Amino acid sequence: MENKKFQVPAQIQGISTLKDKTLKLTVYVSRELPAEEKAQIFELEQVEGWFLFSPNQFQPKDIPTEKAEFETARKSASERLYNILYVYWQQNYSSGNFNEWRANEMEKLIEAYKAKLN
Repeated sequence: MENKKFQVPAQIQGISTLKDKTLKLTVYVSRELPAEEKAQIFELEQVEGWFLFSPNQFQPKDIPTEKAEFETARKSASERLYNILYVYWQQNYSSGNFNEWRANEMEKLIEAYKAKLN
């Protein structure tokens, strides 16, 4: 999948924000594409890459040639909380059942926030 680059005339039709503060772009390809170009786009579905946009067609010198570096996938907030609770439990308790302790701590947290509601 490396070095799969393509250029098509397109418009950004929509922009929305997601819960994790990332953006979702809806891109509309504004012309009918040959079958091989369509196939190339479908091969890239769910592949992380770099989005490059310009109102003018790119020249080869404008397109980066180096391999893109990506950060590892970010953990969700719930995964991060779970991991922090586990490390805290290990450092302070480490006996008994972690899942029972975590459920108890989560219930305390829920009750604390419920108490703050009007």
